[in-house]
Parts: sequence; C-alpha cells; structure tokens
Amino acid sequence: MLFQGPPFRSLLDAFPRIGKPGSRSAGLHRASTEVWRGQDFRSTNYAEQNRFALFRWLGLVGTLLIGLGGLGGGALPVVDNPWFSLPGGAVLGRMMQASSSIVLFGVGLLVTAWLCMGPFVGASGQRPRVSTSLLLRTFVAWVVPLLITAPLFTQDIYSYLANGAIVRFGLDPYSAGPVELLGAEHHLARSVPFIWAHSPSPYGPVALGIAAAISSVTADSIVLGVIAHRLVSFGGVLAAAWGIRNVARRCGVPETAALWLGILNPLTILHLIGGIHNEAIMLGFVLVGLELGLRGVDLLRIVSSGQAWGYLALSAISITCGGLVKVTGFIGLGFIGMAIARALAQRRQKAPALGIAIAFQTIMLVLTTAAVSSITGIGLGWVTGQGGAASIRSWLSVSTDVGVVSGFVGMLLGLGDHIDAMLIVTRGIGVAIAVAFLIRLLWATLRGTIHPAGGLGVATLVLVIFFPVVHPWYPLWAIYPLAAWANRFFFRAGVAVYSATFSFLVLPRGLGLQAKTVFTIYGVAACCFVAFLAVAFLWYRRFGSGKLH
Repeated sequence: MLFQGPPFRSLLDAFPRIGKPGSRSAGLHRASTEVWRGQDFRSTNYAEQNRFALFRWLGLVGTLLIGLGGLGGGALPVVDNPWFSLPGGAVLGRMMQASSSIVLFGVGLLVTAWLCMGPFVGASGQRPRVSTSLLLRTFVAWVVPLLITAPLFTQDIYSYLANGAIVRFGLDPYSAGPVELLGAEHHLARSVPFIWAHSPSPYGPVALGIAAAISSVTADSIVLGVIAHRLVSFGGVLAAAWGIRNVARRCGVPETAALWLGILNPLTILHLIGGIHNEAIMLGFVLVGLELGLRGVDLLRIVSSGQAWGYLALSAISITCGGLVKVTGFIGLGFIGMAIARALAQRRQKAPALGIAIAFQTIMLVLTTAAVSSITGIGLGWVTGQGGAASIRSWLSVSTDVGVVSGFVGMLLGLGDHIDAMLIVTRGIGVAIAVAFLIRLLWATLRGTIHPAGGLGVATLVLVIFFPVVHPWYPLWAIYPLAAWANRFFFRAGVAVYSATFSFLVLPRGLGLQAKTVFTIYGVAACCFVAFLAVAFLWYRRFGSGKLH
C-alpha cells in the first residue's frame, strides 16, 4: 500500500501512536492524562522555583531589549517614521546597526531562557515541575514589551495595512497591488515591500476583513494599525493555546510541555507576535476548531445528538475561517471529517458514514465561506491568487532547492538557463508528494491508526517541507498540533534545535544588508551575549540563593 514502506514508517515512528478506544495504548494515554491533570506542583522545591523564576526574568529582559532595539532596528516604514517620535526613537534610528545588535542580543537571551525551561515542563514522560497558568503568565509577560515596538523581522505588516484600506474603500484587493489601487503617494502604499507593492493580496476574506476593520478603527494610522494587528495576533495565539491545552489533555501529553513547545516557542514570539504574521489568526481558528471537533466526535460515539452536531458545526466554521485566512488552514476539515466518519461507522456501514462526514464538512465549508464573503464584501479571488509569493525562491523549500540546483547543473553543462522551468517541475512534484501523504494520513485517521491531531500535524509538516515557498515560521503550522500529540524526545529536541537556530537567521529589518554590516551586527550581539552570560553566571553563583519570584 502507498507509503507503507520504511520512509513513511520512520516518519511516524518519531511520534507516539494513539491506540483505538479500549486498546492498551489508549488506556495508557488516559492514565497519563489523569496523572498530569492531578499533579501537585507545590511539590517543586524552592531551588527549582528559583531557577525557573530566573529563566522567566531572563526571557523578559530579552523581549525588553528586542522591543527597545526594534524602535531603531525594526522594519520601519519608508517615510514619516512615527516610532522616531517616541523617547529615544530618533537616536536609535540613527544607530541602526547598534539597534539591530540590541534586538539580536535580546533574541539570544529569549532563546536561552526558553531552552532552559525545557526540563521543567514535563516533556518525554517526565513530571511537570511548573503549572500551566505560570507558563501562560510567562508568555503574556514576554509579549507585552513587543506590543508597541515597530514591526520586526518582516515588512509584511505594511501590505496588511494597505490591503485593509483597500477593502475599506470598497476596492478589490485581488485585482491589483496597493500602489495601483491606493496610488503611489498614499502613505500606506509607500511602505509596502516591493514584492507586494504591485501584487494582489494572497490572503482570504477573514484576514482582509479583520484588516479592513482595523483600518476603519485606526483611520489608517500606521502606529495604531500595527498595535491593533499585534493585539489580534496575540489573541490568535491565546486561542491556539486553549486548543493546544485541551488536545494535549486528550493525548496524554502534559499541557505544560505542549504550551512550552508551541506557544512559548521563540518563533511564535518573534514572528507571529513581533512580525505580526497572519498565521497567528489562522492557527487560532484551526486549533480551536480541532478541539471543538474532537468534543463533537466524543459525543457522536455515544449518541448522535444535537449537541454533538452543534460542536461539529462550530468546529467546521472555525477551521473554515482559518482556511479563509490562508488556504492551508482547510486541511483541518479533512481530519475532523475522518474522525466523524469513524465515529458514525460504529452504527452504520463505513461507506455511508464517510459520505455523511464529507457532505457535512463540505456544506459547512460552503455556507461559512458564503457568509464571510457576504459580510466582508470580498469575492473568491483568494482561491487562485498567490500574489508575489510565486516569485520567491526560498532556500528552506526542498522542492525549490532541487529545482535551482538542477537548473544550475544544466547551465554548467551548457544547456542554458532553465531554472524557472525546473522550478515548475520540482515544485509540482513536491506538491504531489505532499498531497499523497495527506491522503494517506486521512486514510490512517479513518482507520483509527493515528489521532486526528497527529495526522493533521504530520500532514502539515510534510506539506511545509515540500511547499514551494517556506519561511522560518511556517513549521509552526505543524508544530502547534504536534506539540499537543507528540511527546518523544527526538521530536521535541528537533523542534527545539530548529526553533533556536532559526530565531537568529532573519535580520530585525527583514531585509538583506551588505555582508560587512551583517557581520558587524551579529558580531556585536554575540560579544554582548557572551559578556552578559559570564557576568550573570558569576552573579548567580554568589547571590543565586536570593528569592527571584
């Protein structure tokens, strides 16, 4: 059968298996869930509490530095920079290299604090030594210093602001770019990155509807618009945290471990909050929809009641809204659909059960899409619109790398420059492989050999690997559901290494600079980081017994 061989099994073996209802493995997971939920965190000794408090403060110092450095080293608007009017903003702006080094120094402290928290959260079968509420309070504390600073690590937010104004003015964001629709002199259009300036929006009506509402409330103010979008992203991540907590409880994974890996992940804080990417909204809708869907399926296994179908309807609406931010969110509908079919198959034949599940999810998808389009006044241009994304050559994309390397080899052999043609071929093959894995995992979910959260996470991970364009925060699409399901050391260590490494690979401005400038920025940040750790180590050895929390 398709993907039954060693490569597929090796991929799934990196994650735990959730057994069928009544099986020994399912019983073990239920027992472990009860242990984690009933854990008495007061048994954690004073020294451990003190060390964890130290890491919380270290992360807070890191985000304070990131927020401060962002005033001068962040992704500032092209004209009339309003952040320079803040205390010290103009000085930091004139010291762009120093400000960028401050940001990266703060990133170093944040990543260090996050990694050091790992042993406290109960990953890989260990007992959690901190509470869920403490981790959530830590996340909020770390995020607060970033709320009013300039955008970080990307300039995409300026296209969000411009497209919000376009929708508010009653124009079609899928017909042309911000420069054509708003005019070259419009203050929002002038700050849109070049790749998006003449490109239609690639986002769905939920994302654009939110942007239009923010445009109306803030009267197209850049600072207020950035803050409003950041608050929406913050709310999206908190919604995802609710979903992750509840799904982790179902799968026997400590809530603290799941939240640490997903919500406190530096990529979440730096890119979803600092960079204000729409993935925060998408993941919030999808994770909430996943948990609501699983609640409905649990009830459906007992009796086909109105409450069960109510949960399933809310789940489909939520996941569809996630897909109406970015189309990858729609994948969740398939896995909840397979879980519905499996629950219905207990009382009827599998084929009719599958038909009912597919019909229900399809109807809810159509109705939700029609309602959102009617409310926002946005058409279906998002279905085929890619904007400037299609022109990006992302080195994190396996299919893009293979296409570029193949085209370059052809040039060396004197066959001419056929890189663009090779990219079409390799990207198409990559998408085909991802779709094949998706179908295989949907079938596995229907058979009950993999949990819907696990199937969604693994399928999304494969999609990200073979996606034509991949940015450092894209793996969060898979990390969020997998954090609530996978509890093996190999997976969590891999995510930790990836997240820690890629937290440093994007400059605070989100733009490329000259090699000498880049070397100076990273060199200064590294020297400051080493000096800080040396001083902190000496201080802690002498005064570490003092109370820090």
